[in-house]
Amino acid sequence: MKKLICPYTWFCGEEFEAQDMSEYDYKFLQSAITKGMTFMFIHCPKCSTQFRFNPVEWKAEAAFSDPNKKAAKELKPTTELLATLEKQNIKIPPSYLDYLTSKTFKPNVSIVRGQSKFHLYNLNELCETVSIDGNSCLRITSLKAYAKSLEEVFGEENTETFSLAQLSNCLTIGCENEAVLFIDYRDNNSLWIFHPDGGDIEPTKMTVEKIVKRK
Repeated sequence: MKKLICPYTWFCGEEFEAQDMSEYDYKFLQSAITKGMTFMFIHCPKCSTQFRFNPVEWKAEAAFSDPNKKAAKELKPTTELLATLEKQNIKIPPSYLDYLTSKTFKPNVSIVRGQSKFHLYNLNELCETVSIDGNSCLRITSLKAYAKSLEEVFGEENTETFSLAQLSNCLTIGCENEAVLFIDYRDNNSLWIFHPDGGDIEPTKMTVEKIVKRK
């Protein structure tokens, strides 16, 4: 007989001979092969966990899923996402919105030379509800929540380049670890980086236009 492999790769995944199984499981497997059965339960001799097995296809299948894997999020249709943005009066620059909904959208972009690439949120991610310092908002408007937190700590003190009111009007489009990439609403093209840990804001040489036109 060919070797079997435990399907529970996240805690076992060991390869073993059929003869390594318990006497009961081994005889059951021999009988299943003779009868041409396509479904049975046997136990891995390494971790003792039960799994499904197809003797005809010689295929093992886990009886339960990997708890470490996050369930895939259901994607909402574009029309529903656009309606959400319109309802909250969120206006993404037309060229970038076209890019988000196109087949040429690329989720990773180099913003600062020599540093890690930023992840660009897709339209579904931008319209997800997130909680920042207890304030709930769409991810695309997360700077409103950050600005509110800064005001609670520092009062209405302005940052070096943006007032808190101006910052709250800017749209988040990406991230790199904790750093937030956003569009300056004053020209709908310039890209800046906001650092939540200290409230610092730094300019970049990248623009919306460059992102849209990159190959």
